[in-house]
Amino acid sequence: MKERSTWMLMLVMVVVFCLSSWATGANSKTKTTWEYKVVSIYGPSETNPPPNYTELNNAGLEGWELVAVRSGNFPDAHSKQFRTDYYFKR
Repeated sequence: MKERSTWMLMLVMVVVFCLSSWATGANSKTKTTWEYKVVSIYGPSETNPPPNYTELNNAGLEGWELVAVRSGNFPDAHSKQFRTDYYFKR
């Protein structure tokens, strides 16, 4: 009789655990939302300095994560000035 009570207690504990885990999982289905930020830096050229590393580091300290970088000539392919876009999300 004592052995049967022990098995019943264990079964009840497993059922309670499973139900509580299932209920918690059902309530935690919240939609993840993201914020996006683009930092555009022009340079280097004779008039513009190299990229502003302080600005990029500050974005990291604010919780932004760098996800992509795009660079190219600005305003056209014959220009000696570059534009670099840094894409962040958090």
